[in-house]
Amino acid sequence: MEADHKVFSQRKITKNYRSVTGSFPSVKNKSSIAFESLLERSLFLTLEFDNSVETYIEQPQLKIDYDGSIRTYSADCLIKYCKDTLKKETIVEVKYLTEINKDKEKFEQKFKSIQASVEYMGMEFILYTDETFPKSYIENLDFLYRYKTQSLDTRNDEKILDFAKEPMTAFQLANLIAQSKMEYLQVANAIWSLVSNGKLCTDFYQDELTMNSLVWINHERY
Repeated sequence: MEADHKVFSQRKITKNYRSVTGSFPSVKNKSSIAFESLLERSLFLTLEFDNSVETYIEQPQLKIDYDGSIRTYSADCLIKYCKDTLKKETIVEVKYLTEINKDKEKFEQKFKSIQASVEYMGMEFILYTDETFPKSYIENLDFLYRYKTQSLDTRNDEKILDFAKEPMTAFQLANLIAQSKMEYLQVANAIWSLVSNGKLCTDFYQDELTMNSLVWINHERY
């Protein structure tokens, strides 16, 4: 097999009873990309919040050695990391565990062949399933992602970051700044925007992000 590898996106999504298709507005890619399952969309969400990821490609096409023959393989995602991370490009296969368990032996052989071929090309291979991250984590990212894709009023950002040097609830933080109900809503939106962009921290793994969640300044950036 040749070590040279060229990948490109060739996504043709068809709807069926097992698919939930749609378009995902990727900030990192500066374009909308297609997904063919909610699990695939959840992968994209995690990549958008991973600071080590520079960009990613949906449905990359690769030539791999499968059962002794060279075949075209359509993976679900190719991740390209920031250079300073020294991480290798990574091919991702997205599968629900129920699907894998229906034909475990077949999938294990498939993933083994893919991994061997991908590693030969100097890349990594990972399997992303519905148990890779807790459901609450994905739901919290989903809540925050809307703030990545919107342009919001930033006039209160400096005040928010100044007050948030120590952990406090988003509710407490908003009330330290807001002088009216309307301003409270503006400040609350600004808080979540700062969290979504990594300027404020919170625990993404809690059951649900609310105004009672603790937030604090990202000391690594300030």
